[in-house]
Amino acid sequence: MDDLSAVPRVMSFQLLNEITKNFSADMKIGTGSFGNVYKGQHTDGEWIAVKLLHNYIPGLEDEQFEKEYHNLANLQHKNIVRLVGYSHETRREFLPYNGDLVLADITQRALCFEYMQNGSLEKFLTDESKERDWRTRYAIIKGICQGLKYLHEELQTPMYHLDLKPANVLLDENMVPKIADFGLSRLFRGEQSKFTKSDIGTRGYLPPEYIDACIISIKFDIFSLGVVIIKIMAGPTEHFRSAEMSPQEFIEIVHAYWKTKLQTTLVHALEPYSKQVKRCIEIALNCVDADRHKRPSIGEIINVLNETEIAIQVLGASMNHTGSSMNKINSDREREFLRYAKETLYYVHRGQGNTSFEMCRTSDKLT
Repeated sequence: MDDLSAVPRVMSFQLLNEITKNFSADMKIGTGSFGNVYKGQHTDGEWIAVKLLHNYIPGLEDEQFEKEYHNLANLQHKNIVRLVGYSHETRREFLPYNGDLVLADITQRALCFEYMQNGSLEKFLTDESKERDWRTRYAIIKGICQGLKYLHEELQTPMYHLDLKPANVLLDENMVPKIADFGLSRLFRGEQSKFTKSDIGTRGYLPPEYIDACIISIKFDIFSLGVVIIKIMAGPTEHFRSAEMSPQEFIEIVHAYWKTKLQTTLVHALEPYSKQVKRCIEIALNCVDADRHKRPSIGEIINVLNETEIAIQVLGASMNHTGSSMNKINSDREREFLRYAKETLYYVHRGQGNTSFEMCRTSDKLT
């Protein structure tokens, strides 16, 4: 199931029931917009995540199942969770109704995804035992942005996620982030703005134009991304704090925190990493601008992030070059030292030299 281009395959509901131990509580790993998620080990040995869709409103379940399936089936990107299979089965059972037993159709719907060993970004951010390592967190920020760029700019018809939040970003065994839960996602041609009466998104990640006028656009996801980046950099509750102070004050507080951390871990490249931190928090605040027209596009965000990486790579290359030069100098000195040492031993052996003098001469040559 590792092939990104593989078509999602049909899985029997009986199999899914068995590998999740009858969808038991101890196999439950999360809750999505339209169903609970369980883990299970497939008969081929691979662990998968099984999203069992709710059966609340007759008719709506099939519509939601088809929508999420079609949203996911053709997505192929390293930062988008991969749909590996599905199950849609209807069976007839006698069920109690008004004091009698009636024969009814029971439909079970499930979507199966690649299993993410490190759970959700939300869990990662709230786990106090996790080390606040900047390079790991930056890689998560960049990965989410790359996934969003794929949805917004690299598909033939752009897709808006409309519920981007830490709970909907999953982390694999290498901490690579993958955007998940496309139950609310929609396809739009171009950068259209739409009015909707539907309830979408999650409080705290909704842009003001949606709250005030029910407007959704490509900048809806950008606002949510800004909140996510702030939480990655400043903590799960800091988005609300950022609204209580000036942007510059918030930038300085977050920047100072990370600069102190970097001084103990990345002192050799403090300046470019420090600038990367500052640019990331500036991006986040630009993303949550109340005016959606002032928010950057995801392509512009990626370009800025790439620039920060180039500055770090240039410094690294410079240090490697310096190190190589020093290694060459050291190698030359070692060869010269050995040559003079051999000469010294030769003269001592022959009784034709002063050992101390020869070693001093060697020392002078090598400084």
